[in-house]
Amino acid sequence: MSKGGSGPGRPPHIVETRRWHIATSESDHGRPEQGTERRNRAAWDEWSDTYQAKHGWLLRGEHAAAWGLWRVPEDTLRVLGDVAGRRVLELGCGAAHWSAELARRGARMVALDNSSRQLRHARQAVAGHPVALVQAAAERLPFADATFDILFSDYGGMSWADPALSVGEAARILVPGGVLAFCTTSPLFFLFFDADSGELRTELQRDYFGMRTRPVAGIGIDYQVPFGEWIRLFTAAGLVVEELIEVCPPDGATTSFRDRPTSWASRWPVENIWRVRKS
Repeated sequence: MSKGGSGPGRPPHIVETRRWHIATSESDHGRPEQGTERRNRAAWDEWSDTYQAKHGWLLRGEHAAAWGLWRVPEDTLRVLGDVAGRRVLELGCGAAHWSAELARRGARMVALDNSSRQLRHARQAVAGHPVALVQAAAERLPFADATFDILFSDYGGMSWADPALSVGEAARILVPGGVLAFCTTSPLFFLFFDADSGELRTELQRDYFGMRTRPVAGIGIDYQVPFGEWIRLFTAAGLVVEELIEVCPPDGATTSFRDRPTSWASRWPVENIWRVRKS
């Protein structure tokens, strides 16, 4: 495994592969790395150990194949469907608990993250499972066209990458009929979050139009665009919207993410799951 991130100007690269050959390519015809790719890589290299110590219990074990802040089980939502024998890529895998569980269910699994530190945690989680680990950003995916049947992200690459680039890249590496599914912060979070206090309010804090980025902890960049912009990007990439799930916390749900309290999220959606299919 690489001990450092890809430096400026260096292409993303495969860290470790197992069991099946992955067709690779120089993503986006050699497009230069964006500054936010480097910035978010550095941010997650810094945050990774603390993040896993604080939130890891919520992301592994019985919660591994589950969505969002309240870990709603995939077996309940059926967003991905049957993964057995499918070529599946997790975009922004973190410690890769999702990927390890889907590999156990028979998926031909690749787990990708922009952060080398996150991938060190992932290597522990996937030990004993046929999962390939790849270091790359979602804006520049180092795979050949039509490589995967399913791409998914749970607050991963589709949250921390510029959707103007990541949506097209995801569509490129999907086979016709393939599925892209991702859970990310709702635009409502961006509208109601008070950055000064770090709390969600009940009054609007900013404009809806022009929404694009949110600084996180002074070093990271989180992306969000209006619903209409997501649909425009999907359509331009040849992706058809099948479902938008606006998640309401189940009764008794808890989360380790204290800036998104259940009391608020029970009234307004703080996260949503998109499922789109390549035509």
